[in-house]
Amino acid sequence: MNILTIGGATQDILLQYDGIDLMSISQPQGTQSYLLFEAGAKIEVESITHLSGGGATNVAVSFRRQGFSTTCICAVGNDEASKHILQDLAQENVCTKYIKQIPSAATGTSYIVTSLHNDRTIFTYRGANTLLSTTDINEEVLSNASYIYITSLSGNAAHTLPAITSLAKKHCVPVAINPGKSQLASNPEILKESLKDVDILILNSTEAKQLMATLTNYDKSFHQAFNASSSKNPCALNQPDNAAYLLDQPIACQGMFFSLPNFFSTILNIGPRIVVVTNGANGVYASSKKTMYFHPSIRVPVINTVGAGDAFGSAFVGSLLNGATIEKALQHGIINSASVLSHVGAKAGLLTMATLEEQVQKIDLTIKTFNL
Repeated sequence: MNILTIGGATQDILLQYDGIDLMSISQPQGTQSYLLFEAGAKIEVESITHLSGGGATNVAVSFRRQGFSTTCICAVGNDEASKHILQDLAQENVCTKYIKQIPSAATGTSYIVTSLHNDRTIFTYRGANTLLSTTDINEEVLSNASYIYITSLSGNAAHTLPAITSLAKKHCVPVAINPGKSQLASNPEILKESLKDVDILILNSTEAKQLMATLTNYDKSFHQAFNASSSKNPCALNQPDNAAYLLDQPIACQGMFFSLPNFFSTILNIGPRIVVVTNGANGVYASSKKTMYFHPSIRVPVINTVGAGDAFGSAFVGSLLNGATIEKALQHGIINSASVLSHVGAKAGLLTMATLEEQVQKIDLTIKTFNL
């Protein structure tokens, strides 16, 4: 089977700095943490690591390690960063023939600063990623794919989404998408139009909140569809990490309160057959038709969180392609994500299908199911 991945490519520059101060601000909607840097100070970092990244390249490598033939479509410049990315993909035996190189643009770059808690703040320059267009999507390659996995499309590249999903529908090729937060915030018409031709939608909890807020602001009928009572505590205080608290707690965003079960049922009615929402250390929520699933996270030493979402999504979809149930696909996704969390960079910890299968036997966590 051949997987076609479409989306972003970046050079990831990891800055290790252990002296960052954190400030937390508590609000009715929850607690938000911020990194603090002294204004005007010269900050010395402990180390700098250059790696290849970006959603399309991360999932391409992940699918390849799972044993799939993989083709990547993205846009890069004609610079040292692009050479690094293409080299990395070639070493993983990912097909790079259809990657667009734009001499007038710089390759996208992310500067990743880790905090004391090994979470990360990312300064991103999108660069060539914004210049991917519909003419760069080879229809023959698309029609011959077994599955298409679309990651975040930046800037003007976001406008290619309906064309890609429509072409996929025309050729009966299933599609999974994992759009980025900026894409979710600015293109409600494009997203709504595309969702009818999408099979699997994967978001993290922040992205899910953004999608609910964006669709509600675009079409007020979504407010009633997503609405949740704000009478319960939206902070989910004193809830254990392995509790599926997002299913019975209102989710706050932009002064509105949303319900995750309502979100699942509404989006499933638009088109996708499976919707997934990851929630960091709390675990993963998924829904298809009348059933919701919750899988708690695996406790691992966290080195870096970059690429954890890509690792989850690619293993989840890859497992379904190999005939796994949603429950088992969730396990594979969690395991792959946990492995990436334990390594530096987005690709180092990506696992083979054989290793995923081995690790499943060692998991002692119960997947909970709920009626939708």
